[in-house]
Amino acid sequence: MFNVGTQLRRIRKRTHLTLDQLAATSGVDRGTISRIELGHVSPRIETISFLCEAMGTTLCGFFGAGEEAAPGPAAPGPAPAPDSGPPATPASAQPGRPALPPGPPRIEADSYWPVPAPFWQGLLEVQERFEALVKNSSELILVLDPEGFIRYASPASWPLLGLRSADLVGHHSWSLIHPGDLRQLEDLLEQLRPVPNATGQMDCRMHHRDGTWHWTACRFSNQTHNPSVLAVVINALAIPR
Repeated sequence: MFNVGTQLRRIRKRTHLTLDQLAATSGVDRGTISRIELGHVSPRIETISFLCEAMGTTLCGFFGAGEEAAPGPAAPGPAPAPDSGPPATPASAQPGRPALPPGPPRIEADSYWPVPAPFWQGLLEVQERFEALVKNSSELILVLDPEGFIRYASPASWPLLGLRSADLVGHHSWSLIHPGDLRQLEDLLEQLRPVPNATGQMDCRMHHRDGTWHWTACRFSNQTHNPSVLAVVINALAIPR
């Protein structure tokens, strides 16, 4: 059995990171990291991805060689950005821009089970295949939970909005949309919500890191009834102006 907690503790120690430092750089609650290491929590793959990034390793490095694998040398301090481009200034720090609502802390449910290595390998392969498909795409993919919070943002968030995926996850999607377009968006989503797999489209303005508004063509797919997704999926492309 592959023990996630043991592997996490081993890599954290070898990269000379304290729990507080890892929590600060990964955005994962300190108590959650401690519970993962103690085996009290079974983390989501998303959480492990954030932790790997902060420790200077990859999901492949974390799972690929098993518990005894030694990660490559990593210097203490903030991990490099997952997407191309320099680190983005948080939208909440932009003058004249209302602060984005803070994302909820990434805290795992108090449950744990030993996870067979083949399960992690299969999950990792699926995620890597998906990321390879969207990595160089100019189309921004946003996955919203039923409350409208962003749970996934594809790498195209950088060229389109000047924000990294990590800058968007946990924030409410409405903070990206121009106030003048919110009413039309709410009406569209109200039509889609009751109908499984319903789709719709509209043009709307999205907020860029530099304070400007960029027109985008958005397609919406209601996957809240799909037990494998439970979300609204948005595909957005920049409209040349």
